[in-house]
Amino acid sequence: MLRLLGYDTYYANDMTAARLLALGRSGERVILTRGETAQRFPHLDKVLSLKSEYPPQQLREVVERLGLDTRSGLWTRCTLCNAPIERVEKAGVEALVEAKIFQLYEDFYRCTGCGHVYWHGSHVDRILRNLEFVLGRSSL
Repeated sequence: MLRLLGYDTYYANDMTAARLLALGRSGERVILTRGETAQRFPHLDKVLSLKSEYPPQQLREVVERLGLDTRSGLWTRCTLCNAPIERVEKAGVEALVEAKIFQLYEDFYRCTGCGHVYWHGSHVDRILRNLEFVLGRSSL
């Protein structure tokens, strides 16, 4: 969900503790984790231990505790690979989307990394409603 909000987010479920510690020491990332951090990440300032086990509540916790802007970056990153997305000409995606989608929508976006094509269909409204429920109406 942080990518959906436009935040550069690195996630790997197979990351070693050593790699995670190295990322934390680089100062380029905030480490989000569950549980005790003092022993696992000594001398790191950018570690946030999440209290909730429930992902929507974790998102709210991250947004609130880090004071994240939930508006300006919305829909600017690929949710699959994290690369920026950019608007593309409709004709350029005709072969990449179903014919019905191509006919129904005018505005298309493409990931600059993996090439995934996005459009603002009905799923966008559902996602926004879910985000508003989790983060509060004033956040979006």
